[in-house]
Amino acid sequence: MWLSNYFQRWYLNRAGNIVIATYVYTDDLEISGKIPEWLWEYNVIRYSKAILIPLWSVVCLWGTFRLFYRRELEEPVDVLSKASERILGDDLDFTVESRSDNELGALCSSFETMRKNLYDSNYQLWKSLEERKRLNSAFSHDLRTPITVLKGYTELAEQLDGQLSPEKQQDMLRKMSGQIERLERYTEKMSGIHKLEDIIPEESCFTFAQLIKDVYETGSFVCADKSYSQDSDGDKSQELFTDRELVMQVCENLVANASRYADSRVSCRIYTDSGKLYITFSDDGEGFSEEALRKAWQPFYRGGNENEKEHFGLGLYICRLLCRKCGGDIALANNENGGGAVTASFDIKKSESR
Repeated sequence: MWLSNYFQRWYLNRAGNIVIATYVYTDDLEISGKIPEWLWEYNVIRYSKAILIPLWSVVCLWGTFRLFYRRELEEPVDVLSKASERILGDDLDFTVESRSDNELGALCSSFETMRKNLYDSNYQLWKSLEERKRLNSAFSHDLRTPITVLKGYTELAEQLDGQLSPEKQQDMLRKMSGQIERLERYTEKMSGIHKLEDIIPEESCFTFAQLIKDVYETGSFVCADKSYSQDSDGDKSQELFTDRELVMQVCENLVANASRYADSRVSCRIYTDSGKLYITFSDDGEGFSEEALRKAWQPFYRGGNENEKEHFGLGLYICRLLCRKCGGDIALANNENGGGAVTASFDIKKSESR
């Protein structure tokens, strides 16, 4: 209002030729002034007082809102917007942080909690899928040797049809039946677990002689195109207490690996010492490289043969896991005369905890 009055006076002083008509009323001798109507500029200044206050209120409110938005809302809203875009893009590897301590800052903290929960859920899902993938690969890997044995016996029976003696046929059927029973037990054991680490050994009692026979049958058949020899040291009547199925699974994997890398010969040595069972498979191949000695335990490690589809890279990983489940371990080395050697150990003492 002060500015309006100021501009009115300034306008009148500027337009010095304005004449204000004077009228005299005889009743009360009242003198009044009248501004000429053609002075519309003056009227605009005069009546602008009516809109200046609400206009100034609007300007102040707008300025206050802009200032409040910049200081309190802009940063957390931007943080939430960017976080939403990254979450929609399945990118959860970030942190939702805001310096605001108001309600939107609290909302950012809640958003961060939600992101962490989503990240943990997705990680657990991914981990479960990876475990399932690894389990399926291990299952496929371990089924190859028994299936190969059964396939070999079937082909042999077809080739020698009518030439096998009843005793030989009976022995072949017995071996095939044993492989089928092993497949059934192994399938039943694997079907109830969600990852390899969930395998629980089932302790059984069998003699050292039975183990020697089983290992020899498997080794001689798997190494059919190469020379296979086996040596044992120990009391053949000694009773062994461990999971026979897992021991044979380890032997099948190790002899298959030895046969794959051997040039012409695979050898096996079985012995017991201080409540432990030791089984060593050696070959006359190139042996283990320095990298393989360090990384052979890793799942899906193929020693540079990444394009070899028939080799899963799980054999030694599975063997080490199964040996440790049975209270033992596995060790890799190179022979003095060349070739690689893998020794698997098992605890064969009777134990109620296993």
